[in-house]
Amino acid sequence: KLHLAADPRGTMKGSFRFRLIWALTACAVVTDGFSLNSPTTDKAATRPRPFLEQVDKILTKLQKPERQLEDHTYLSGNYAPVEGERVRAPVDVVEGEIPPGLRGVFCRNGPNPVLGRPLRKRYHWFDGHAMLHNLMIEDGAAYYTNQFVPSDRYRIEEDLDEEFFPTLGEYDGIYGLAKILLHPDMVRKRIPDLNTVLPPNTNVLMFDKRLYALNEGNIPFEIALQPDGTLRPVGYQTFGLLDYPVSAHPRVDGSKLLFHSYTTNTELIKRDGPMKVGVYDAKTEKLDMYFAPTQEDYVSFAHGLMHTENYMIIWDCNVHFDPRGMFDGGSFFRALPDHSLRFGVIPRNATGPDDVMWIDTGSPAAVVHPLNAWEDDDGTILLWTPRCESLVIDLDTDDVNLFNMVEYRLDPTRGESAMRVIDDSINVEFSTAPQLGKFTRYAYTAIQDSATPGEGSFSGFCRWDMQDRDFRATYYQENEIGGEPMVAQTEDGDTFVGVHLFNLAEEQSYFVLYDGETNELACRLKMPYRVPFGFHGQWLSDEELQGHFEHHGVNV
Repeated sequence: KLHLAADPRGTMKGSFRFRLIWALTACAVVTDGFSLNSPTTDKAATRPRPFLEQVDKILTKLQKPERQLEDHTYLSGNYAPVEGERVRAPVDVVEGEIPPGLRGVFCRNGPNPVLGRPLRKRYHWFDGHAMLHNLMIEDGAAYYTNQFVPSDRYRIEEDLDEEFFPTLGEYDGIYGLAKILLHPDMVRKRIPDLNTVLPPNTNVLMFDKRLYALNEGNIPFEIALQPDGTLRPVGYQTFGLLDYPVSAHPRVDGSKLLFHSYTTNTELIKRDGPMKVGVYDAKTEKLDMYFAPTQEDYVSFAHGLMHTENYMIIWDCNVHFDPRGMFDGGSFFRALPDHSLRFGVIPRNATGPDDVMWIDTGSPAAVVHPLNAWEDDDGTILLWTPRCESLVIDLDTDDVNLFNMVEYRLDPTRGESAMRVIDDSINVEFSTAPQLGKFTRYAYTAIQDSATPGEGSFSGFCRWDMQDRDFRATYYQENEIGGEPMVAQTEDGDTFVGVHLFNLAEEQSYFVLYDGETNELACRLKMPYRVPFGFHGQWLSDEELQGHFEHHGVNV
């Protein structure tokens, strides 16, 4: 995601920047017959606006956002935001029964613009405020709570009663360039640290009894989950030293948090490089590792990471940040046909970039949500992941990217790699596994389908068998579309796959649980309210929840 402080050319600073912004705006006002009137609330219309906010509002009007917002895929259908927050609403089991021993919360994060307030800026799927949808499983019964994550961004816009902060959707064309240049100074008036501005709407993480809402352009936002599923803000967590964003896909390995992120912020790139990796130990409350693994002068789309017992694995794929997307349409990230996918293998005791071994796979490709990685008996790393040869990150197109499951074998001593296609007959993405970093027989992905709308809805899921090296696909009922599969385990270790579904004919949300070994339906729950397609979620076990409540002094 485009960082707020990004300057595509890295050259426009100080007063020249403001002269450019003002010149663009003034010329457009004169030539376009501009009127400042735009959809807003009474409170927002009457509040005084500093100069930069006035310029931003003018630029917004010149972008004519109403054209882009009309029939927007990610504002319609089951992507549309929901209104209202519910607390512990009973959920009916309409088929089967909730498995005995399954106790915890399916916690799903996703974007949800505030209804009742008119959208006045161009919109991107990543722009909505974070909302958690918590499905609580207790003693064979289920309850549902949804709530906005009370981040600084959300609370400030609630107080202003309007959109204030930048959106990814508005970084388009020459007016978008002007917005990039003025936004850092405008935003710092409300939130000084630009690493805490974006909505934490992408994923959730339970680590060291603490729950975090994540966005890869931010540092983690800590929240306290209450027994009824509601949330209380704690604040942004720097672990004492973080000065760089943290991705939405860190990994927990015992007492250690393994994390990384990339940035398009030219100031951070100049200081540290386009990426940083780190390891935080909750036992010592110290960072074991925190450095830039590469000093390349480009920004690769490095959305996640993997780990094994002895290594962290990051990647440099063939999709790079390209600011020309502002002017010729499409995404800021473009696939380069001649750039090979590389994996960065980092020993867990690494101290700097000289310890990183970059292994070239020899062919262009991109990885987004890998399935799992582990070490073989001979010390090589086995890595299963959906792989895309030419990834298009453009949510304004109806095209669906093609991902096939492959296995990479990485040799960290020789710096060699080999790839084997596991299957090329089914398009899969959004991966999950009951245990990461070690061999586990089964893991799961969603099934991509051109018949389902957008990039966040799926027609079924696959169970991958990494022992027999095959898969079993399960498709949802007719007229039903699902979100990301989430994996859960009972107290006895039985595995289940849970999915939020939306029935198009009934316009009704359901939640279904499947047996993680046989793919057979275990139960079907009828949700009391619609649950939109979101991004990522996690199963929070009862043991994790009890530790979390104890940490926050909550009596259960």
